[in-house]
Amino acid sequence: MVETDATQPGMSGPHPTIAELRDQSHPNVSAHIETCPMCRSIIAADDDVPIALDLPKGLVSETAFRWPADAMARGGMAQIFLGEDKRLGRTVILKAPREGDDLPAGMAEMFQRRVSAEARILAKLQHPSIVTIYELGKASVGWPFCVLEKVDGTSLRDRLDELAEQEAADGTPRTRERLELLSNLVSIAEALAYAHERRVVHRDCTPNNILLGKRGEATLIDWGIARDLDAPAVGNDASIHDQPPSMSGRMVTISAGTPPYLPLEQSQGRKADPSFDVYSFGVTLYEVVAGKTPFEWKSADGPGARTAQIEAFMAWLSSEDHAPPAMPRDKELSGIIARAMAKEPGDRFTADELVRALKQYLTGDLVFSHRYSITGRLARWARNHKAASVTVLFLVASAVAGALVWAQLSRQAKEEADLRTIAAAARATASEKQNEADQAGREAEAAKLRAEEAERQGKSSQQLRIEADAKRKAADTKRKAAEEAATQAKGTADEAVKKFEEAMKVKDEAERQRDQANGNRDAARAAQLQAERERDAARASQNAAEKEREAARASRDAADRERDAAKQTALAAQADRDAARSAREAADRERDAARAAASAAEKEREAAISARAAIERERDEAKRKLAELEAKQREPSPPP
Repeated sequence: MVETDATQPGMSGPHPTIAELRDQSHPNVSAHIETCPMCRSIIAADDDVPIALDLPKGLVSETAFRWPADAMARGGMAQIFLGEDKRLGRTVILKAPREGDDLPAGMAEMFQRRVSAEARILAKLQHPSIVTIYELGKASVGWPFCVLEKVDGTSLRDRLDELAEQEAADGTPRTRERLELLSNLVSIAEALAYAHERRVVHRDCTPNNILLGKRGEATLIDWGIARDLDAPAVGNDASIHDQPPSMSGRMVTISAGTPPYLPLEQSQGRKADPSFDVYSFGVTLYEVVAGKTPFEWKSADGPGARTAQIEAFMAWLSSEDHAPPAMPRDKELSGIIARAMAKEPGDRFTADELVRALKQYLTGDLVFSHRYSITGRLARWARNHKAASVTVLFLVASAVAGALVWAQLSRQAKEEADLRTIAAAARATASEKQNEADQAGREAEAAKLRAEEAERQGKSSQQLRIEADAKRKAADTKRKAAEEAATQAKGTADEAVKKFEEAMKVKDEAERQRDQANGNRDAARAAQLQAERERDAARASQNAAEKEREAARASRDAADRERDAAKQTALAAQADRDAARSAREAADRERDAARAAASAAEKEREAAISARAAIERERDEAKRKLAELEAKQREPSPPP
């Protein structure tokens, strides 16, 4: 609950004060009254037109609780006390209508009616994330009060303010802390879905009304302006909270809800609808993620500033502008929040769909309302199946490494074959030239022998000697060429051997890398098998959790049926007690009447006895007087 101005009528929005409503000379106040049924009802209440309260009999009295001197919080329509149940010794929350001398009688009775209506709504709802009502009480002076569960924890509003202060202090976004709050708020979405199933609309789902426990639990409180869609309107309640829109399409005031968390149709006073809660919860999620609301609401002092703020907010609601993404880097979460805050009610999630989308997002599944590209789906699959992704990457890397090794080995084998071919050709050339040199040497020796033979025979050996020298020179030239070719062939062969040795080293390294790749592939296969075992275990756990959830749902349904049966039995017992009480009261009245008649008869008998005693005394007195007269007559008369 938030402290409010006591001069305000207890609703959100720029309503006139009570003093201004009583003095309608101001033209703006007169124009406001013509368009605001709630303020007209206040004026009617000042004219002694009371709003009847329909409270059951036999309610617990305020004497059963220990009330503190001061309220711990005051809101627009109620005040909250941290009391103690003296019967059970437990701490409870006591919610009573707001009081004050500045409130007209009709306004106070309207607040009392809303407190009793809240009690009936909470009695209809039994959910772990909805505050529990223990009972409805009635003070000796006549006003009702609710006895509620005391929920330990801090409000979501305080938590968000704390994160904002930390971010402002060091300039570091608290993204992780904000996203952690989403898992807590899923239970609030489930509570709204549960309430909508039972035809109840909260109409004020804001951070102020969400309490966070120490262990992550969340509770939705303050159902003071909630509406039971199946309950008939009492008095002028419908005219106050479910007003039709004005001719211009929107109201000039906001009759119920908290800006900037309410949608356009709620600000127009339209009939309560579950889409109101989805929109308000979407704005709450937006603030949790982005750190601010789509329409930045600033605190304003003074009626004029509050009116300007309301008008700016109404203009923003009526515009076609869309809020920027809550988290631009996360399109899935931003899409969920944007759909919850859709301008048109028909485009929004239902509460059940919102629960489903949030759970899919938090568990890493594909969100049913989001459109994914192929790359987006692959990236999502990789994030959700890390072990399998690692296995696939190992397999791909092994395949690529094997292909590279094979290509390297093939290239080295080809180079080795080329080098061997070149070395063999060089050796063949050198051998051929060596043979030619040997042949030339043999021819030179033969020429020399023929020259010597010619000299011995005395023949002309000059020409033969010249030919022998020429052949010897040619042989020398061929020998040198053969030696150079042999040297070159030897160098080529050495180079080929060196390259072959290098190729063998590369081959050995490639084979080692291939063996390592095979080891990685084996490890990848083992990791894949482990991932498959973990996936099977996760599926088994998920199936077990589903069975447990179904069993819990069945138990809850059975508990609901038993509670409904117990409620019917309690109602029947209450009716029997009321009938017995009525019979006892009638018997008491008859007994009192009999006692009164007996008392009257006793009094008449005593009066008759008194009258008879008086008559007897009068008779005795008459007898005495008659005896005196007779005695006087019998006495002799005195002589003359």
